[in-house]
Amino acid sequence: MGQQGGTLSRIWVTRLIDRIQDRLGLPPLVSGTLTLGMVPVFLTALFFVLAEGRMPRDFLIAHLLAMGVPVIGPAAIWYWDVRVFPTFVEESADLATNPTAVQRTGEQYKRIFTTRSWYFVVPWTALIVGLVGLNIGYFETVGIEGFSDPALWTYLLFAVWWGLITGIGFHGAVTAVRTIRAVGELDLQIEPLHPDGLGGLSMIGHLAIWTTMLISVGSLALPLAFLLGTEGGYRAVVYLAVGIYVVAIGVSFVYPTVYVNRRARAIQEQELENRRRKIRQLQRQAANLEESDGTTDDTGTLDEVATRLEMQRLRDEFNEYDSVSLYPLSVGIIVRLISSLLLPIFFTFVDVFLGRLL
Repeated sequence: MGQQGGTLSRIWVTRLIDRIQDRLGLPPLVSGTLTLGMVPVFLTALFFVLAEGRMPRDFLIAHLLAMGVPVIGPAAIWYWDVRVFPTFVEESADLATNPTAVQRTGEQYKRIFTTRSWYFVVPWTALIVGLVGLNIGYFETVGIEGFSDPALWTYLLFAVWWGLITGIGFHGAVTAVRTIRAVGELDLQIEPLHPDGLGGLSMIGHLAIWTTMLISVGSLALPLAFLLGTEGGYRAVVYLAVGIYVVAIGVSFVYPTVYVNRRARAIQEQELENRRRKIRQLQRQAANLEESDGTTDDTGTLDEVATRLEMQRLRDEFNEYDSVSLYPLSVGIIVRLISSLLLPIFFTFVDVFLGRLL
């Protein structure tokens, strides 16, 4: 497939992985996981060494799940940045009456994703670190001696890294929604015979579902959030945050696809009306030719045949436009969407219901 998106700017995580790839000679996804993905592993190991193994088993399991997010996060960010987003821009340009406008829009929002991520990442990371700090009481119950303990500061560093990586993921989701909306406002065309069977709109669903999956990976941190929230007395806040999180996952997929579907419906209706009007004009023309059939020569007969052939061609196009499915969904996309939503719901179910039984 090759490197895509070479003309678009890239976020710092992607640039760093590219440099590491050049040095190690390994695939970028492997390079990102074995280097940046190991940062939370190192901080976790250091934390447990400094804590002298005092952490209970439930915390250990919950933390290891949460650790999985920044382990796979850098590679996921690279893939979204280099493959998913540029592919969306390229395929959208193929459907646009003005491909250059789509390219400019894609470059604009790619620069926003690259250069303005800190506007979202910094407050998000501060929120994550603040929530960990608010639950200092839980750490004290397992032997961490408050803010004077190096183990706690190590854990705060872990929270900083976790916030940086997940903040980029959320920023990517916001960028994707804004980009899809901006592209949808341009003049797009529908291709009834496109191989995807969706008029060429499958790229909307692919960008939306990859973005949704990028966010849903954060569900792995929910057990840790439930644990700290329960012990720290912030259970209601945690449940509220989880509810907002699940809604955000759904909105990140549903909103852009519904928006583009409505725009595509409007384009479809316009194309159908254009062909409907032309067919009616040709019908009147054919009727006039039939009335004068007895007084015309072979040229009139040929005109009548040509008119009817044109009518048939327009009817075929009308049926093609009328039958195309314009909602960018496929079985694979639906399965991935449901999977993305089920993960946080499952962890919530385990905490609410099974927690009462155990």
